[in-house]
Amino acid sequence: MALAIDLAQRGVASVVFESRAEGDRFSARTNMTNVRSMEHFRRWGIADALRENDPVSPRIQRDVAFVTRLNGHLIQHFPRAYEWSERLSIASEVAEWAPNEAIEKTLRARAAQLPLIDVRFGHEVGSFEQDDDGVTVHVTGPDGPRAFRSGYLVAADGSRSRLRSRILNVRLEGRANLARSFLWHLRAPGLAEHWKASPMVSMTLFYNEDRHCDSLVPQSGEDQWAYFCSPVPDHIDGDDWEACRDMLFRAVGAEFEVEPLEGGTFITHSMQAPRYDFGRVLLAGDAAHLVSPMGGFGMNIGIGDAADLGWKLAALVQGWGGPLLLASYSIERGEAARFILDGCERNQAVGASQLVRDGIEEPGPQGDAVRAQVAEDIQVQKARQFKRMGGQLGYRYSSSPIILRDGVEEPPADFEDYVPSAAPGNRAPHHWLKDGSSLYDHVGQGFTLLVLDEIDTAPLRRAAAARGIPLDVVTPGEPDRAALHDLYLAPAALLRSDHHVAWRGHALDDVNRLFDVVTGSSAWPTTVTP
Repeated sequence: MALAIDLAQRGVASVVFESRAEGDRFSARTNMTNVRSMEHFRRWGIADALRENDPVSPRIQRDVAFVTRLNGHLIQHFPRAYEWSERLSIASEVAEWAPNEAIEKTLRARAAQLPLIDVRFGHEVGSFEQDDDGVTVHVTGPDGPRAFRSGYLVAADGSRSRLRSRILNVRLEGRANLARSFLWHLRAPGLAEHWKASPMVSMTLFYNEDRHCDSLVPQSGEDQWAYFCSPVPDHIDGDDWEACRDMLFRAVGAEFEVEPLEGGTFITHSMQAPRYDFGRVLLAGDAAHLVSPMGGFGMNIGIGDAADLGWKLAALVQGWGGPLLLASYSIERGEAARFILDGCERNQAVGASQLVRDGIEEPGPQGDAVRAQVAEDIQVQKARQFKRMGGQLGYRYSSSPIILRDGVEEPPADFEDYVPSAAPGNRAPHHWLKDGSSLYDHVGQGFTLLVLDEIDTAPLRRAAAARGIPLDVVTPGEPDRAALHDLYLAPAALLRSDHHVAWRGHALDDVNRLFDVVTGSSAWPTTVTP
């Protein structure tokens, strides 16, 4: 739906086939729409709608707490770990912690507003064939089988993608079977009464002498919850509700009335497809990559895929994009996924099994000393999972054939700490303008030339008009121009609609060569003019 929304806002029609019936419950393991995804939601006009659709009680603080048991001791507390009450200087949005119910509701409502999107529930894609002119998609729906013809097909059919594995014959690569995990959605109206160790928060992790690596996340009001464990202890069957319920009782420190809604075991992998483009057929989301949930990146990588792929498909449909755009999708998103998968693997490797110390549940000064030491270890080894922006904002497209690099050497991207950089391939450094708007609010649906000093923009404007390339030119006034010049370190920068820097420089000399590269019409510039 995110990709369909992105395309529709560019004037491109699409059909979304969903095998579920429209009213079917779908309890995905998704809770956090991170800062980067919320920036895309802002572009799509749904950031505030997601906040309004959050069903979780406002009494539940959007924090992370580490406790021995729910009625035991507080070990560590990260206030506002997932949401901020004030805006960030480095981003146009703040994260939103809301369960999948709210995310899907928000996307569905936006899709319904856009007449270029045709969402068909109860339709399952069985197979497809492609040729030089398009793709024929075979779909089974309530009225029986039917064939659809399209220019392109995006397979976003999840971690067990049949289209990827059986038709494209593509195998995921990486670290399989990273952990055996379970997730149970449950209804427990009285659970909140047992909250003693900490305030009621968005995520509670249990660090006790059981060393179970389990956690509790509210899903709706104060009566529906998700109970998660990864890795599952060897002696526990994650599909056995009674065994998992007894674990939950131990984690809470009391027994209470609870009803399982759905759940069971799943396997955590850290893998991705070797490429995402196969002619006119593309992979996106979990069909393209699987990531450890330790960091909350699963859905968010898929949102990034939609943001990258949307403008490229639109460029091809509208005739101003070149043949390298689809290959660049694989290269760019593959690089971003490798960066995020690696960081989440490191998060997965450190949990209660590794950090709990003997005596952590002891009362009095002796237990306090143990808990203080574990709190320090959590701060050092787990803060990146909850508080750091590097993984969300710091990925870059350094290998992309549609980025005109300027030769400036950069340190390796850091999963923990985000340092803004305007070097081509990076997410464009953000700035709040003096009128209160975000710089990103002025980025158009094609390319946007950000002008920060004297530079002749006429040749670029003429070339864009001649080639049918959508181009906006933004020339901020003072003091914004000076502040942005300090961030971009050049008189001008060409920004893509997904906020990545395509070029920066001091002169717009060979503008046709520039457009050849950034639109995917040519990959190998013979000269680069910084």
